[in-house]
Amino acid sequence: MTVREIFRQNLRYYRKLQGLTQEALSEKLGLNPKYITNLEAQSKFPSAETIDAISSALKIKPSQLFEEEGCPHNYVSFDKNLFTEKIVEGLSSQMKSALRELLEKKL
Repeated sequence: MTVREIFRQNLRYYRKLQGLTQEALSEKLGLNPKYITNLEAQSKFPSAETIDAISSALKIKPSQLFEEEGCPHNYVSFDKNLFTEKIVEGLSSQMKSALRELLEKKL
């Protein structure tokens, strides 16, 4: 697997782990939404400064974007429980917000 493929898979994995869409990540970075799409499609490769910004936004070390073990597609001992917890936390937060808004409108 090439460095670009590893980067692309890890970017997608860690972005989803944080519950971010491509658009949401691009907003956090102040970049064009198509840029993240292009990174994940392997048609672009970021500068060192952008890699630092991405890793900061994803709350990981820059090196994690290049570790072959990082992506669950390559990682045999992928922690499914941690991944599930992150997804549930994100959904729980979204559900709480939606329920709060609904109740405020109804009450």
